[in-house]
Amino acid sequence: MKILHVTSDNKPGGIQRAFSAYLDALGDLPEFDNSCFMPTKLASDNSYANTCFIKMSPLQKMLIRRAPYLPISALQKQSFTLGLVHNGFMCASIRKYCDIIIGICHNDKPEQFMGSHHLICLTPNAVKKAKNIGRNSDTIHLLPHYFEPRAEAEMPSNKGRASQLKTVGAAGRFVEKKGFQSFIDAAADVRSEYPEIKFLLAGDGPLSKHLHQYAENKGNPIRFIGWTDINKFASNLDVFCLPSLDEPYGYVLPEVMQYGVAIVTSKTNGPMWICQGDENALFFEPADSHQIASHIKMLIRNPNKLGEYQTKAKNTLAEERFSQNAFIKNLLSIILNITHQS
Repeated sequence: MKILHVTSDNKPGGIQRAFSAYLDALGDLPEFDNSCFMPTKLASDNSYANTCFIKMSPLQKMLIRRAPYLPISALQKQSFTLGLVHNGFMCASIRKYCDIIIGICHNDKPEQFMGSHHLICLTPNAVKKAKNIGRNSDTIHLLPHYFEPRAEAEMPSNKGRASQLKTVGAAGRFVEKKGFQSFIDAAADVRSEYPEIKFLLAGDGPLSKHLHQYAENKGNPIRFIGWTDINKFASNLDVFCLPSLDEPYGYVLPEVMQYGVAIVTSKTNGPMWICQGDENALFFEPADSHQIASHIKMLIRNPNKLGEYQTKAKNTLAEERFSQNAFIKNLLSIILNITHQS
């Protein structure tokens, strides 16, 4: 079976990681002949037995988005059984080269994938949204990303038991939907009562200048540390805050949870699926900085609770739903069901 994997993303992030995950699942299976159509070759491409790379030029990337009726020269004279398309706006252009298009919806916006025959959603709420826009339920499939903890990701000895909260962190690209103003507001609130607590913000992006100025106006309650190694960052945190206004998945959560970091997160689709209930994390409504601050203050005052949430964060990732084996099994089931129906 010939499969075309497609993405227009060329920057590190959730879509790139998911793209690699699908190749990890299918790249070495002899029944699949994989081709990757994307702007930048993955470092791991050469490690797959049955995978080739087709470069997407900047012009092709633009035309695919704006003129889906035009032919794609790089795909001329080729045909595929399946197209796994990670960007909704590309589905219409890729359809002419694939018998079946499966859109992989990373952004909880199923309406962008109307050009796909089938749709993979990351969370139950995303499935519900797809049904609400009128998509046939037989064409919607639930398949969350997998995450397997690093073997060396041991919980530091001070976590999982009563200990004083000292450091709170957040991380991500500095864009509006990540909600970092709320994190800065909460940090200012907490530090007005507990000035010894450190708040760290890792990352960078278009809103960098704005966020630095906003923090300065609030009395500089946080320290900006730029992009950093997430594993070193997480291992030094007591609490991680994810203040996103919209978060379809949130790879960063399991990345920090594997180190036994307590989670304070917005009540959005990805975090609700990953953490699955108030017993594993503390949730707040998006943009509610007062609720963020209230949760953090509670953990400062209750070291035992802090230890409980740290242990639960670590233990959550041991569940079968996060395993690569479960992901591969479910993906193969989806592909076989779809192709047999066709």
